[in-house]
Amino acid sequence: MARKRRIVADERAGRAIEAMRGLLPLLMPAALLMGLAACTTNPATGNVQLAPLMSAEDEAREGAEAHPKIVEAYGGVYDDPRLGAYVAEVTARIAKGAGGNGITYRVTILNSPIVNAFALPGGYVYVTRGLLALVDDEAELAGVIGHEIGHVIARHGAQRQTAALGASVVGAVLGAVVGSSAVSQVAGVGGQGLLAGYSRDQEYEADALGVRYLAQAGYDPQAEADFLEAMAGDQALSDRIKNRKRDTSAGDWLASHPATPDRVKAARDHADESGVAPGTGERNRDALFRAVDGLIYGDAPEQGMVRGRRFMHPGLRIMFTAPPNYTITNAMKAVIMQGPDEAIVKFDMAKKDPAVEIGAYLGSVWAAGTDLSKIDRFTLNGMGAAEATTQSGKYNVRLVAVEGTPDTAYRFLMGVPPAAGTRQDGKLRELVQSFHRLSEAEARAAKPLRLRIVTVAHGKTAETLGTRMEFANFRTKRFRALNGLRAGEQPKEGMKVKIVSE
Repeated sequence: MARKRRIVADERAGRAIEAMRGLLPLLMPAALLMGLAACTTNPATGNVQLAPLMSAEDEAREGAEAHPKIVEAYGGVYDDPRLGAYVAEVTARIAKGAGGNGITYRVTILNSPIVNAFALPGGYVYVTRGLLALVDDEAELAGVIGHEIGHVIARHGAQRQTAALGASVVGAVLGAVVGSSAVSQVAGVGGQGLLAGYSRDQEYEADALGVRYLAQAGYDPQAEADFLEAMAGDQALSDRIKNRKRDTSAGDWLASHPATPDRVKAARDHADESGVAPGTGERNRDALFRAVDGLIYGDAPEQGMVRGRRFMHPGLRIMFTAPPNYTITNAMKAVIMQGPDEAIVKFDMAKKDPAVEIGAYLGSVWAAGTDLSKIDRFTLNGMGAAEATTQSGKYNVRLVAVEGTPDTAYRFLMGVPPAAGTRQDGKLRELVQSFHRLSEAEARAAKPLRLRIVTVAHGKTAETLGTRMEFANFRTKRFRALNGLRAGEQPKEGMKVKIVSE
């Protein structure tokens, strides 16, 4: 008889917040270096394989130690008891379909707009609110959870060599968001190899298990493939918006992950073989929509918010405007801007000794040991500031430090390849000049974007509904990607759809 399964509440969520799926990379502690011993039978697949020396108890301990680092790196826990309780119910159902295996699953909703899900050993699984906004029904969410539970039951984490956590996790997350090697070269986030993903075979195996668990829990097993397609479409649009090029045939996130089209086909084949007749499994779209209505979309106020080319932080009461044709990405520890000519800018803040003048801070603290040009002091919108230039790798680098308060320095680190000449100089000067303090009224007026559920009225199309999306560009395409609609496909009258507005 299977031992009883439990869903454990996250300490900050107030109620159980459980659910997920490792469609994207996993973050794992360095201590989980794999050791191999005798053969064993995989509890999920029944295959005979070499057994990792690490015990289930060791895995649980390592997961517990890594958990707070993951939560910090991804912006904390998204504290919504109603949504947490719903995700816990879905998790309990899919865990029952998976057969238990005596594992306690603890899934945390992370307060991050990144579309991501991953796992730690010992039953720790994570889903971002960005992923919850993208899933289109409960069955897709259950597929995410089933995939992640498949990784845990199959003990994929204990079978692979992994990377260290800590401060570098933030850099890895940032690199994943921006998708640029220039980040590590200029922005100094590091993170080489930190998002060590599952192997191709493990990803396929977890997909197959997720489909099996969907069918056994009474859901439509096609939901797994449907979400893979939706995620691929969302990623393609994100790449287009940010002017990134990605070869989806080579891998959907890291080289170790299988190509998205192949995963979709394999998941469809598994669903066809599940024995569940098409259209008979549950999807529960309305239940999912009730749970995510009002979900924060994109940046949260406490993390700073991007609006078009503007970045504003109501709590810090600061704001600046990125140059035209620059993309802007807000991560936990920095804001990254990328523009023409491979220009890249990192904006962040740091503590400063109140007794240290801002120019001295730039030269002797921030850029200590760096061969700088003459440090120039100036006043920026009422704040003391200093700047200097240097050379770093393939970039000409300009550093600007601004004294926001006596003990706070705001910092712009700007890099442009020498081949660009002076083409970006004026734009970057305007960026720095745009940095200013918000008034109390402006800070209070800054509200986050939220996911809103609306009913399609007669005569409404993707184009007209797209005008309600609170974005400066790609409104119709964003609407279609958010609602899983293909190019040219129109929503039907009376159906519920997601839009993004204040």
